[in-house]
Amino acid sequence: MGKSLRLKIALLVLAGSIIAGAFEWAKVRGIRLAQEQVRTLLRGTDISPDERVRAPLEVKLARAVYLAASERYEEALDAYAYLAERGDVRFRVVALFDLGNLHLRRALAHVEKNEINRALPLVELAKDAYKKALRLDPSHWDSKYNLEVAMRLLPEMDRIHGEGLEEKEEQEEGSLWTSVPGFPRGLP
Repeated sequence: MGKSLRLKIALLVLAGSIIAGAFEWAKVRGIRLAQEQVRTLLRGTDISPDERVRAPLEVKLARAVYLAASERYEEALDAYAYLAERGDVRFRVVALFDLGNLHLRRALAHVEKNEINRALPLVELAKDAYKKALRLDPSHWDSKYNLEVAMRLLPEMDRIHGEGLEEKEEQEEGSLWTSVPGFPRGLP
């Protein structure tokens, strides 16, 4: 092998190493930037619109959590809807799970205020988000558990909400219906 061929091979190896090093440096720089953005969100400060556009999906998910914690629900819902269609299956499952949690927390807040009519649709939305997450990953235990919680909550809320209506109906009609949970009233 000639001296010029060895020199060309050495230069090619050197150029390849420089290019690989540049890619690794850019990746590390991106990770550090993402970590700083998440730290900013954890401190309770939103990131700038320019940073949002270039941010990786994980930072956008952290921002959606930040928006939900800041009670900026409409923005959080938009962010979760966007994220539920992006990334790999695992990432979408996490986004859908968090979306379901947002709906369920809001529903429980309405239940505490005895606003059952406002809580019912939110529970349904939570159940829908958990079901979508389970379609993507049937083994996602947290989604299974929270779906079960939401499903158990809904009949209880219907019962609480229905008690007031039944009392009104009974007073108006003067009829006495049995109120055994789980059995339909009236004709089949």
